[in-house]
Amino acid sequence: MSECHLLDETVQTFQFPQLRQLSLCSVSISEVALHGIISRCPVLEYLLLKDTGFRCLRINSPSLKSIAISSGELIIEDAPLLQRLLQLQPRSGLNVSVISAPKVETLGCLGYDSNLVFGTSVIQKLWAVSFTTVVSSVKILAIRLYNLNLDLVINLMRCFPCLEKLYILPSGKQARKLLSSKHRDLIRCNNLWRRKHRDLIRCLDIRLKKVVLKNYRGIKSQVNFASFFVRNAKMLELMRFEISEYNDNEVFIAEQHRLLQLEKRASRGAQFYFTTGRICHGYLSGCYLNHIKHVSDLSITDPFECVH
Repeated sequence: MSECHLLDETVQTFQFPQLRQLSLCSVSISEVALHGIISRCPVLEYLLLKDTGFRCLRINSPSLKSIAISSGELIIEDAPLLQRLLQLQPRSGLNVSVISAPKVETLGCLGYDSNLVFGTSVIQKLWAVSFTTVVSSVKILAIRLYNLNLDLVINLMRCFPCLEKLYILPSGKQARKLLSSKHRDLIRCNNLWRRKHRDLIRCLDIRLKKVVLKNYRGIKSQVNFASFFVRNAKMLELMRFEISEYNDNEVFIAEQHRLLQLEKRASRGAQFYFTTGRICHGYLSGCYLNHIKHVSDLSITDPFECVH
């Protein structure tokens, strides 16, 4: 449903015993009515909510597998089959509290405007401020950063210790406005790690198999960031650097190979690619999931993957 207004009294008559996919785009609906619709969809698997204007949505669904929303507050009270939790639009503001969703594997695309609570784990402005218990189910994570920050990413990896795929996308200058003065160090970082994280490296179990860096320019802080994974991710299979067309030349790529010291990679089978990213869906026009046009697209296991 799209571009309509659903009255509470009308919604009360809805019954969808066989409905597995529900999409509401630019629909004016009260929170009570929205809760009512979802409760009357006992086999619902995919839920897409875009520009519905709700302030707070509570999810109790024994069948829901994927949910994508543009903004608002989401409380997942009980969703035993939920696998994917997606924020459709950047800089739209999203607050998520997960009480029980033990199978969530895919999360993103999160930014400084995203706040998450997973049980006792609290993530504010992409920083895990508390994680007395880790979130082991998450394997795919996409985040938006103004600048690459190794401390921030290591912090998230400790919160999500079983992470296998990491996508890092540009956030834009407006992201600075979302950070208070005490959080500004999240966007100012030289990413020097050999001494700073020397002790951590010995005990940190990096399970990453794939890392994608969007808008890679090869500056020193980015080289330092990338080299951490080159030298320490022993299970790494693929690392992709998405560069501008200006840097898409043999001289730039050869220099990056030298600076990154790829011959000293921790994973001997790892492959490293430099691409302009022109064939990658989901990163266009500042909307990183713009390929999700229909609720059926929520069945994609990894929505941040590239189309070849």
